[in-house]
Amino acid sequence: MYQVIILLSAFLSVAVAYFIFSFRQSKGFDTFLKIFTALFCSIGFFRLMLSDSFVFVINGGFYDEVFYDASDVPGALLRWGYYLNYSVLPMAVFFNSRLFRNVASYVCLPFSLLSCIFFEDYMSYFLDEAGRGLRFAPAFRYVFFIIELSFAIAIPLLIMLCHKHVFNVKSAREWRNFLTSVPFIVMISMPVYVPQATIGYSKMSASQGSGYHLGWIAILLIVTFSLYYVFRFKTYNERYMLCVFLTLVLFFHYDSLYLMGFSIPRLPVQLCNIASYFYMIAILFRLNKMFQFCFIANVTGAIIAIILPDFLHGALGFWNMHFILEHSLVLMIPALAMGLRIFPRITPKSLKYTWIGFSIYFAFCLITGIIFNGYSDVTGFEVNYFFLFDIDKAIEYFPFLRFVSEVHFGFGRFGFYPIFVAIMYTAFLGMCLVFYRVVKYFLALEDDHLELRNSAIELYEKISGKKSKAPRNFVD
Repeated sequence: MYQVIILLSAFLSVAVAYFIFSFRQSKGFDTFLKIFTALFCSIGFFRLMLSDSFVFVINGGFYDEVFYDASDVPGALLRWGYYLNYSVLPMAVFFNSRLFRNVASYVCLPFSLLSCIFFEDYMSYFLDEAGRGLRFAPAFRYVFFIIELSFAIAIPLLIMLCHKHVFNVKSAREWRNFLTSVPFIVMISMPVYVPQATIGYSKMSASQGSGYHLGWIAILLIVTFSLYYVFRFKTYNERYMLCVFLTLVLFFHYDSLYLMGFSIPRLPVQLCNIASYFYMIAILFRLNKMFQFCFIANVTGAIIAIILPDFLHGALGFWNMHFILEHSLVLMIPALAMGLRIFPRITPKSLKYTWIGFSIYFAFCLITGIIFNGYSDVTGFEVNYFFLFDIDKAIEYFPFLRFVSEVHFGFGRFGFYPIFVAIMYTAFLGMCLVFYRVVKYFLALEDDHLELRNSAIELYEKISGKKSKAPRNFVD
């Protein structure tokens, strides 16, 4: 019965939209479809905060000292395919991209229809008492997911019908773009619970300096440099679409954290957490000053986190996969946006923007952290925003800082370590300055490489008398 309601709702939405806009200018339809898609993304964003016990379908592993031997590989793959909607559908609607419209029509739509067919399987996990996240009455969960699925089915149908979009099977280029891009889109959009649901994680370990850790760094560098190499001579719009897509993936990836429960410590306050929101604002609205801050401060923070990872037991567990995917994207997105010249290169003014932005952020972390920890006996939660409040952890990493614990400033239920706070503030800004110098050096190397490459092309043309097909410059 619910499947019929979903399909009827989707088809009715398509029919009404087509009737209203079929005889008018396409601009009105484009505006409607963008609003419709933005509403779908908002629904999906909230849905990932709701209770869902599927995160505990673990193929052999311990979580909270409980061993889970459950397995639902088909369910994991189905959710993986449906999860593509959140990043692919906005790209297909807001950009005139045949690639993303093909993925929306021939990958996302089939998975949305399959999700409709297996609607009750989803609901069994949504209503399971073991699930975390925000809890609502069963009637609300049914209605909410019906609406979400209706949107997920209607949007690709509207793209195909009103934009008259079909796959150009005679185009070798279209086939090549589709077949080479879909594996990357699928892998980068993987939900964090898929590895433990399909492979399991109890027999693997993760620790700083381990093969697991070094392998992650190697893969991250290979993927980042490969994307730069592939896209460096693409049009500006294609380069920009890559950065926007990765930003959407990061945005929804961080939101999936709330599947493990919504609490004060999990609010997006840590520098790498809040990057998902900062990047969305800076890149979508092309705010150069904000991006300069993000590039220096967030990438510096991500590099520190990648070098000193906070791994937990179970290499493919939820928290480790979330940590890896989040910090990989926090590093990759601004690196590509800068390397591919989506934004102007950093200048000494970038350091000023970083200092201003970081000072505001640091003060916010300090004040809110003091307040939340002061009332931890009431809320039941302690926070460690920007790692300013776990002095024991800091001393464990850096024993020479033991002296900072001797100076503690307290007033009532509130308190902090002023020398430690000052050191953290100064040290991070110092690392930002070092990062700035290193980046300037590599940007100069990039310019020298492009100049040498162009000289080689000119020499080839002079010797051979032929026109080289190799691109020479970025297309702006």
